Amino acid sequence: MKVIVTGATGFVGGEVLRQCIRNPAITSIVVVTRKELAPEVSNNSKVKVIIHKDFEEYSEPLLRECAGAEGCLWAMGGRASAYPDVATATKVNVDYTLAAANAFAKSLVPELGDGKKFRFVLCSGMGAEMDQSKSLWMMPDTRRIKGQVERGLFEIAEQHSRGVEVYTVRPGGILPVHAGLVQSVMAFAVPCVRVDELGAVMIHLSQHGSTDRIVDNTEIARRGKELLR
Repeated sequence: MKVIVTGATGFVGGEVLRQCIRNPAITSIVVVTRKELAPEVSNNSKVKVIIHKDFEEYSEPLLRECAGAEGCLWAMGGRASAYPDVATATKVNVDYTLAAANAFAKSLVPELGDGKKFRFVLCSGMGAEMDQSKSLWMMPDTRRIKGQVERGLFEIAEQHSRGVEVYTVRPGGILPVHAGLVQSVMAFAVPCVRVDELGAVMIHLSQHGSTDRIVDNTEIARRGKELLR
């Protein structure tokens, strides 16, 4: 299986990429990134790194490199507070994601052939709210932005229902594999998953799909533990 990975220089995307490399069912990985990756990753025989500066545009040469991919693991984005303003957060989390999904749906899916699905898996966040008019008290900008991109992706899937499936995972806090004392204590106060559990679930969704298009924190933890046994 060939997959596309974004956000590979980040916490979640880096874990997803490492698991893809170790997964024998994944034979080819196209990493679309702004930054160079570590040589031990970029030199792996499975990995093709594409340095991409404008995530709102997808050129023919880039799409040719992605041809044959059956899934995209999208781990780019973050909380609104991590950006200078809401407009920038929306651009990165919503505009970039939907531009990619549209490009892949239009260019890659027709080449897959009958019966094959392109599965787009988004790392979203707990509390994502697709109803943009709903009054929110906690983290309203982040939750609306996450909900906006989810809604846009589901609309793309509906428009290309014969060839595209979309899944979103909604983790709460994300812990490293070997969490320290403070992080472990935090997990009792805030719903959390380990990053390896999250990565395993995202990859499994890209390979096998699910009856649930949204996978919440509790289900990520449950499925992740089973997959990592």
